[in-house]
Amino acid sequence: MQLDRSSKCTPAWILLLYSFCSSYAIASDQHLLRLLVWEGYAPEEQRQEFKDFILAKYEVDLKLEVDYITTAEDGFEALRLQKADIVSPAHNRINDKRFRMIDLGLILPINLDHIPNYQDLNPSFKHLSHLVKNRKHYGLPFAWGPYGLVYNTKLFETPPSSWNTLWAAHFNNKLSIADYGEINIYITALALGYEINDIGNFEKLNNKLFRDKLGALVANAKSLWVGVDSADDLQNLTLASSWGFALPELKSRGELWSWAHPVEGVPGWIDNHVISHSLKDKPILKRIAEEWINYTISVEFQAKVLVEALGTHPVNQVTADLSTPEQKQAFYAESFDDAEASIMLMPELDRRTRNGMDILWKEALTNQHIKNQSANIE
Repeated sequence: MQLDRSSKCTPAWILLLYSFCSSYAIASDQHLLRLLVWEGYAPEEQRQEFKDFILAKYEVDLKLEVDYITTAEDGFEALRLQKADIVSPAHNRINDKRFRMIDLGLILPINLDHIPNYQDLNPSFKHLSHLVKNRKHYGLPFAWGPYGLVYNTKLFETPPSSWNTLWAAHFNNKLSIADYGEINIYITALALGYEINDIGNFEKLNNKLFRDKLGALVANAKSLWVGVDSADDLQNLTLASSWGFALPELKSRGELWSWAHPVEGVPGWIDNHVISHSLKDKPILKRIAEEWINYTISVEFQAKVLVEALGTHPVNQVTADLSTPEQKQAFYAESFDDAEASIMLMPELDRRTRNGMDILWKEALTNQHIKNQSANIE
């Protein structure tokens, strides 16, 4: 008898095979946790340790997929398009008027009962306004620090004391800054003497004096690093703006760099872990995501990854207390209230202000590109 290929009847073994494959695909998807974080926040050693823990506790053979943020806007796009399950946005992005991650339902509340290491957080980080709404926590802080001025100690008898050092003619082509307009606008405003409340005021920034100053900063830079600064970005240079992540590796290469403490103060940041709405209907994977957050604020993780590898500030108070005197000396400040190291958290911005800042930065980059082309022709 010839098989009728147009028949709607399907052999049982095909149905069973289809059912098995579909179940396997669903299970495989549920065991994949996708991270979008700043480089250095999920080292390979810690990934494997976490996967071993999950296998032992939940009998889940977890796959961790880690991608790195390169621009501050990456996190929002990943959440909006459900391309990541855990993201590490800075404090001023979560409730930014353009992103509104909580209000738009892009991130899920977490269950603090699943985060026992929460008790070890520095008290000032336990109820942050950008993470708590209607008594629900929509993430937890992971790390904090400055966007600061760093210098090659071999080349300075005394530390530079002002952001204006970056504009000094004799340091032309001897420094590196981030390819990140907003943050460079803040330090340019500080260098010009703007009041703290005005460094994010586009109306006061949008003038020729400011635009020329910002353009000169780009012109003075030998390079612009992307995402987070690395030792490769800063090695053999004199000055840089930095998150501080490059300093431990520079030291291991024989270059001792250190923080300067500009009299104008520095912009500050708090990085956080939030869980995407992509896990809304995946309770097991959401629980594992909470385990990751708990793991990353543990005493051991914070000590090994933040303090030792990145040389930055932990949010875990026990980790901070147990840090060696040498490690504490490498911190920019003891807290945001440190009288000797003024840090101002980067502000949340409205859409118009952020768009205006983008225009200022693109103008500065364009003018530098034209200048470089002219220099090559000559």
